[in-house]
Amino acid sequence: MKVKLIVGLIIVLGAVGLFFLSSAGGSKPVYYYSPSQIITEPALQHNRLRLEGIIKPGATKMSRDKMDLYFTVSDKKHGIRVHYHGAIPDAFQDGLQVVVDGRMGPKGIFEGKELIVKCPSKYQSESAPRGQKGPVESKE
Repeated sequence: MKVKLIVGLIIVLGAVGLFFLSSAGGSKPVYYYSPSQIITEPALQHNRLRLEGIIKPGATKMSRDKMDLYFTVSDKKHGIRVHYHGAIPDAFQDGLQVVVDGRMGPKGIFEGKELIVKCPSKYQSESAPRGQKGPVESKE
């Protein structure tokens, strides 16, 4: 009777140990989705995900307290309106590539929790067009 109990406990503890070891070492891959992918795959709109694209020039507004930022992320086919609340990265400007971590809100606006601006290459030619510096303050 005691032998069966000990063997059963060893099996259970071994299974639990393997579970924790297998989940602790491996991290889930991070996927970036374009506006077109999010729009054409409605199932994605209910998950937390990372939206990647270009900040559409002229579509950026900032609240007076400079804590709420509204802008559009585009992939040349589709655009998704984004609301981000928090500190705005210094490198944020129209025309640059961004990654926004968040989820679609009930009004069809992507609610960003984290905003990452991908810096342009330092080897970009001087004649390349550059975006407008910084967001435009909203009158709202």
